[in-house]
Amino acid sequence: MTAERLSISRRIARAAARSVTRLLGMPGHSAAPQRTLTAAGRGPNRRQLLGGLSVLPFLGAAPSRASEPEPVEVDVMARPTRVVINASDSDEYWRLKRLDLNSAGVVAQQGKMPVGKIGRLKLGRLISGSNLISFNMHARDLAYVKALSRAYNSEERIFMTLKKCEEEGCNAIVLKDHNFQQFNLAKYWTEWGGRMVWLADVITTDIEQFERRVAAHLELGASSVYLWGGAADMWYHQGRPENIVRAYEIMRKYDVPVGIAAHRLEPIAFCEREGLKPDYYMKTLHHDRYWSAHPAGNRRYMEMYEAESPHHDQYHDNMFCHDPEETVAFMQNVSVPWIAFKVLAAGAIPPEDGISYAFASGADFICLGMFDFQVKDDAQLICKGVAAAKGRRRAWC
Repeated sequence: MTAERLSISRRIARAAARSVTRLLGMPGHSAAPQRTLTAAGRGPNRRQLLGGLSVLPFLGAAPSRASEPEPVEVDVMARPTRVVINASDSDEYWRLKRLDLNSAGVVAQQGKMPVGKIGRLKLGRLISGSNLISFNMHARDLAYVKALSRAYNSEERIFMTLKKCEEEGCNAIVLKDHNFQQFNLAKYWTEWGGRMVWLADVITTDIEQFERRVAAHLELGASSVYLWGGAADMWYHQGRPENIVRAYEIMRKYDVPVGIAAHRLEPIAFCEREGLKPDYYMKTLHHDRYWSAHPAGNRRYMEMYEAESPHHDQYHDNMFCHDPEETVAFMQNVSVPWIAFKVLAAGAIPPEDGISYAFASGADFICLGMFDFQVKDDAQLICKGVAAAKGRRRAWC
């Protein structure tokens, strides 16, 4: 690039930054997103992108339609990644951040969401998952999906998703304490007026560390704690189911609703035999009528925790409920509230299909990982799924 072209580029960048400030109406606000501390292996996220950028004038370009601003590609801080932004993103960011959850319109919208109870918590039957925040993407062999989710789900985008959830009556989310380290999630409650409760997914397979981990989540503000499904699966398979009992007893020391999660049915059946009475179970549930489901004869108890097979007829991050028929039959006689998760088989099953199947099969709540643009549609499908399952065999909790 010649010195003259470089000078022109710099002048354009400075003019664009000044335009951002004028468009947002925020005197003195810098358009440059700040860098933030990141987890190991992560590149810098785009903090304050939506809060600091609106549609930029692109010299020599005219909008395609007056009613729909054309997305503009902006080189942010000369980083190798490029960001597509538009005016509607900025408008929605500020709308959600200023949204009063006590306003009559919002309360009316929230009232459309069917609700149930877990302990003393009154929760919408749609619960937000957190894998899209943790970037724990079950993508089978689609290697780009994790990078794509990281590029999209900035800190601000996550706050937008949480507020949209509350607007639609989804008032609970599953979170881990490391989510708070990746993003400044406490700001959602302190700066965004959030009231969402969160169920703490306490991840460890070391029972000697379990109580310390429980306390760490509660100190961050969790309203409930539950045993991670991976630990329940592994302990049962290793012949150490007594650790499940110990974890349950530890959680019961605290004045919060207590849950036990599992991907396999055996740990749940063990809890029922032992007479444990958690406030809820979290058990995976989805049918296996989708293309990437491997044959029933090739499914093994621990395959989810083993190296993924390169063969199409073996496990490859593609299945999370190996025994749907057995799970549905067993849960019919379980009186503990049931949160079903992985109901879409990590995106392999259409939402309407997976949601209706889970509710008709006996689930009381459904946990879905959602991007912001999926929340409204999913909330509507939850309402339809509950209505369609009114005559199901298992009583609602």
